[in-house]
Amino acid sequence: MKIKDFTLSVQSLLDDLKAEKERNPDDFRISDIWDDDGHQYVNLVQEGGGVLGLALVGFTYILEEMGIRFLSLGGTSAGSINTIMLADTGKPYEKKSTRILDIIADKEFMDFVDGGSDAVGIMRAMTKEKKWATYKGLIQNLPELFGSFGMNPGDAFEEWLSDVLVHATWKELEANITDIPFELRLIDDYHKVRKTLTAKELDIRLAIIAADITTQTKAEFPAMADLYFEEPEQVNPAEFVRASMSIPIFFEPKEVSLKWAAEKEEQIGRLWRKKADFYGRLPERVKLLDGGIMSNFPIDVFHHYSRIPNRPTIGVKLGIDRRKAKNTDDLVSFLGSMFDGVRNLRDHEFLRNNPEYNYLVESINVDGFNWLDFEIADEEKIDLFKKGAEAAARLLRRFSWAKYKSDIKSMLLQEVKPVMWELSSMQGLEDVLQVFGIRNEPKLLAKVEDLRRRAKPYNVLWVDDAFTYALPIAILDELNIFTHTVRNSDEAIKFLIDHNKTGALEEEKVNLIISDLTRIEGKADPKVRGITFAEQLVHDAELCDIPILIYAHNRKGLEGRYDKELPENIKNSDGRNTMNHKDFIREVVECIHRQLPRQQ
Repeated sequence: MKIKDFTLSVQSLLDDLKAEKERNPDDFRISDIWDDDGHQYVNLVQEGGGVLGLALVGFTYILEEMGIRFLSLGGTSAGSINTIMLADTGKPYEKKSTRILDIIADKEFMDFVDGGSDAVGIMRAMTKEKKWATYKGLIQNLPELFGSFGMNPGDAFEEWLSDVLVHATWKELEANITDIPFELRLIDDYHKVRKTLTAKELDIRLAIIAADITTQTKAEFPAMADLYFEEPEQVNPAEFVRASMSIPIFFEPKEVSLKWAAEKEEQIGRLWRKKADFYGRLPERVKLLDGGIMSNFPIDVFHHYSRIPNRPTIGVKLGIDRRKAKNTDDLVSFLGSMFDGVRNLRDHEFLRNNPEYNYLVESINVDGFNWLDFEIADEEKIDLFKKGAEAAARLLRRFSWAKYKSDIKSMLLQEVKPVMWELSSMQGLEDVLQVFGIRNEPKLLAKVEDLRRRAKPYNVLWVDDAFTYALPIAILDELNIFTHTVRNSDEAIKFLIDHNKTGALEEEKVNLIISDLTRIEGKADPKVRGITFAEQLVHDAELCDIPILIYAHNRKGLEGRYDKELPENIKNSDGRNTMNHKDFIREVVECIHRQLPRQQ
């Protein structure tokens, strides 16, 4: 088969997507990381699923043709195969899916069934759902199962993958996935460059998941390679993938010797405790099985709980989970259903506890395909490729990067606000303020009570290019102050024009601006951008009276940085640092309270 057999099958789909993007380019905004050629960069995590992995290539092909490139890559089992090939067959800024097609299009997957005629027979029987032939095959393979715990050695696969990989060691592959000879741009919501980023700053990673059943460890390679290999940088990446795709019973476990660690067990033992939380005596050998046993869809490997990402981690699943009950009426289906339940449980739990990630996950409809059909026909290969392409198109048409970031921000705020709500419901306001060090200050308490009497909350506009202010916003919420957040000066000015210019409703106006000091945007000095932003507002007759507090600073420190007189709209006091919650509350309350006579 030729590459064109695959690509022509999705050409009309691709043409429609490109036409839609030309009409509405903002609808296809999917990341804040861009390069000079207009490519957007994302992370990608791919689920395991045997030969169904062909559909993953269709998924990445469409994304690449639509200008999307991949930085950090993660996967399990079949997902790890496409992951390693995306990492290996080109630089991060290049299209690679057609190169992968060139490698696998004509590959006979049955070559990987290297356990002899008995193993071939049972694979065919399972594919065709011949139960008694399957049972017979299992019986015939009992010596292999009892002796080496798998019907197929897996050597044929590892040798093939090792041969097709361009990079023979992890050290070489690591250099390749971080080889971006130019700086990438961090773009704001208005397509203006906030800053440039090097490959190091982007923290590009590879994550291939295997299951270490000897120490009961979810093994992530190459992050944990130094636990298993004496020279981790020299390991052939094919070994990581071989471990990840060791389907129980069908393939023998990947065995790794730890005898090398005996001479430095104290040092290596500390590493095991730190990285794997394993406190026992290190065994001489470990057995690594299909990572799907512990995490078939490791969407959490690049997850950060406390910040808004600069790029999404897109996840692609092989099949739509939990839409119909499993067949458990015979031994084979019973064992298969048990394995599916175990391998998906942890990932289901993660997605349920982190619902924002469901927005990033697209499922490929692979109904009617058998994940163990190693004799899959050419027509079915193309159909799987098309299914993956269709899933990618669905993702691009429905995904809104702006909405996703907004949802993440709301989620982070909701995690902090309950702390304040609990305090306020259990204690009086005076006691709540005492938690932050404010005691015996009746004048300040009276001002806070004035703020809380207003029917509609006062408004603060927070300008900061990093989401580091969840608790302060929760504090403002308790003071009857609603916080609007933007990331740069352009967004702030647009917001102020909409809310504070002539004709705006009084209760909608911004009563206070809180700004960071340093941020990279435009030609202004990034070290004092918050102050130069204040200067911009001083010259606007309708915005000059809005007080501004620079977060995490006091007046003396700001004057030392600016080396000249501060704009008069900056209200930071000399003896208070707004990083301190006590000082922060005082500064905010006094800034807004000064405006009360005009607003009441």
